[in-house]
This record gives sequence, structure tokens and C-alpha cells, in this order.
Amino acid sequence: MKWKLLLAAILVVTGFIGYKLLATDKSLLDICFPAVVEKTEITLLDAYFIAMEKAKEFDPNPELIFMNSVNDGEVSGENGKRGNWQGVIALVNTNQRLLFVIEKGILIDFKMLDGTEEPTIKPSSIKIDSSLIVKSAIKEFQLKPGPKSDSFSNGFHFRLIRDAENIFISVDGLIDGKQAEIYYNPETGEYMGRVESNS
Repeated sequence: MKWKLLLAAILVVTGFIGYKLLATDKSLLDICFPAVVEKTEITLLDAYFIAMEKAKEFDPNPELIFMNSVNDGEVSGENGKRGNWQGVIALVNTNQRLLFVIEKGILIDFKMLDGTEEPTIKPSSIKIDSSLIVKSAIKEFQLKPGPKSDSFSNGFHFRLIRDAENIFISVDGLIDGKQAEIYYNPETGEYMGRVESNS
């Protein structure tokens, strides 16, 4: 009699799990051991490699156009890491661009765009990470993080950009309470200048 009750209980449990699998389209592991979603912060180079891996699915030789960190409501970035990033990569051989979005350290979305004549940043030009430049900016310029109340730029923010002649990796924060962006050479780490707001 006991084994019949045990068998009936097993059938009920497995039937319930099977129903949940069908209803939620989740794996057995997801249901029995749901993953704890934690905030994951990554450096600029980490985000770059994540995005380039996706771009190489469409073009073997993609080249970055620009990328930057994005606000996530946290006063973070003192270690060069942010959770959210975005940017655009040129798919040189297909005359297209790939727009990417990273949240909590994970590529969550991308979109294909038409090609452009914008100058690109070759992989060989990117050797310095955000973790290094923020340390330098804090030490040399006493750069402080933007406050949490600043919905546009809380904490430290980072960009990898270029103009017609130069490539820059930058860190954004406050100097003497004023918004400031400090620029470095992404290949050598050499200081290249800064811009400060008047107020």
C-alpha cells in the first residue's frame, strides 16, 4: 500500500513539474534551482570583447566606432567597472553597423544598421582598460564620482571614441564639484587632456 502512495505522489510531482515546464518554457534546472540574478559590473575592455564576439558572427573583421558606459542608477565605476554599456561596431566587409546594448554585464540586445563612413578604431589601438585610467584620474586630478542624484552621470563613466586624427579612452567625473572628462591614449595610457564645465 505504501509503495502505491509513493508512486502516486511521484506521478503528481512529476506531472506538476512537467506542467510548469510546458507553461513557462523553462528547463528543469531553472525550476528546481532558479538562478539568482545579480548585478555584474565589467570593465570597458570586457564590454568591448563581449560586443566584438557578437559582431564576429556577421563579419570576421569588425572594427569599433565608439562605445560608452550607461547610467544604471548606481554610484559605481571607481574600479573601472560599470554594469551597462552601449556602442556601435562597423561590419567592414558587409557595409553594415551593429548597435549593441549590455546590461548587468550581459549582451541583451543588438540591432543591424546601414553602413557609414565614420572612422573606426582598430583592435590593435585598444590596450588600456577603464580600470587603469580611473586610477590615474583619481590620483592625478582628484577626480570624484558624480552623485547619485545626477541622473545623467552618476559615479564614473567611460568612453572609447575617436575624431579624424586621434583615438581617446576617457573617464568622466567631478573636479572641484564641476563636471570633467579626462582623456587618455587607449594604446599607451598617455594623458591627452581634459575638458571641464564652467559650472
